[in-house]
Amino acid sequence: MRFFLVLYSALYTLLFIIYLPFYALRARREGRRLHLRERAGLVPQSLVAPSLRDGDSVPEGRSYDDKPRIWIHAVSVGEVNVIKPLIEALRPHARLYISTTTETGQQLGQKLYPQEPLFYFPLDWGWCCRRYLNAVQPQLVLIAETEIWPNFLFQAHKARIPVILVNGRLSDRSFARYRRIRRFLGPTLRLIRTFCMQSKQDKQRIIDLGAPADRVIRIGNLKYDYELKPDPDKQQMVQTLAAVLRPDAVSLLWMCGSTREEEEGKLVDVYVALRQDFPALRWLVAPRHPHRSEEIVSLLEARGLRPALRSKLTAGEKIEVLVLDTIGELAHLYQLADLVFIGGSLVPWGGHNIVEAANFGKPITFGPHMQNFREIAETFLEAYAAVQVSSKEELLTRSRDLLQDPSARKWLGGNARRVVRENQGAVKHTVEVVKSVMGDRPANDEHGLPRTDTD
Repeated sequence: MRFFLVLYSALYTLLFIIYLPFYALRARREGRRLHLRERAGLVPQSLVAPSLRDGDSVPEGRSYDDKPRIWIHAVSVGEVNVIKPLIEALRPHARLYISTTTETGQQLGQKLYPQEPLFYFPLDWGWCCRRYLNAVQPQLVLIAETEIWPNFLFQAHKARIPVILVNGRLSDRSFARYRRIRRFLGPTLRLIRTFCMQSKQDKQRIIDLGAPADRVIRIGNLKYDYELKPDPDKQQMVQTLAAVLRPDAVSLLWMCGSTREEEEGKLVDVYVALRQDFPALRWLVAPRHPHRSEEIVSLLEARGLRPALRSKLTAGEKIEVLVLDTIGELAHLYQLADLVFIGGSLVPWGGHNIVEAANFGKPITFGPHMQNFREIAETFLEAYAAVQVSSKEELLTRSRDLLQDPSARKWLGGNARRVVRENQGAVKHTVEVVKSVMGDRPANDEHGLPRTDTD
């Protein structure tokens, strides 16, 4: 294991040196910061308990207010959103510390979790990871989805801090990439205490990569448990945009969420064609990465449209296309839609989350590339709760049909809401696992874990 870590660290350092100039130029072009000082081990004082700042000692794994400390890592916007119900369930029982990798993840985290310390995940050098583990002193680390950082896991293992993978999944692309290093990956995976995987396929894949089978359980997908809580500020925002996007009774709104590069060009063709049949149709396009919004505005203007940016929208402004360049609003705005398209699926990106729109009972369409959400997509399709299209042309045809038929939209959306309700429960099972690991309580099966697997 140590030889592998030395080899891995050398390669990691070499790649970091090679790619740093490219990342820096890209970040500067996109108006982002790299936060290198913090990620390289400059721990924010907000993470250190007051008693530690004064030089006193705190029992291992306990906070100064006598609550266990849990470090939760969520890479970016998607994971930050997904862990929301888990954080709400754990908050009464533990002091939570949340890390992200991306700046957009930090921005959303600041909005969703203002009472939790928020910081950037350290670069994967042993000394960086040690500094953060020593500062936070977690009793447990939860890693959302599948982030495997060997040095971090090894340092947590040395400090006797258990790590749980929550809402774990392995996309086709990730699985293919990890299989190439399966020989070296196995020892790293054995440093993880428990793997809470989303699906049967995810469970089998992580075992195939070397995870001990007796530590892997299928719990389901936390995405189904995500529910928007009443928020006066967000509801005011929704009402403001409703007046712009749904100004009268004949208006229709087509929403395209989490769109990707090269996809917007196809979608604008569909929108222009739909407008010929539905003159009152308006379009909200929400790119997966808001920094691309200006690029999308230029694309739309070149096609003769008059797009507006959400951040520059003025009250009472009349628009036909709105480009959402803000963080944390898309999930709330789905309630305004007459028809939803899930982005990243008309081009080979692997798709995005269906559940946010389904929560509002909206009719959902998506393209052929949903491999990152395969089980969810299949569940919705089997329940007649979404429509999958194979091309831009079919998207136009099926969207036209649905916009012409309000009863079909209502039926499809009702099925979508029912699928969400029938598949909830992953948060409850994950919390059971967390409590079992933290307290070493008597277990319900031979592996020291609750019986939550439904295989």
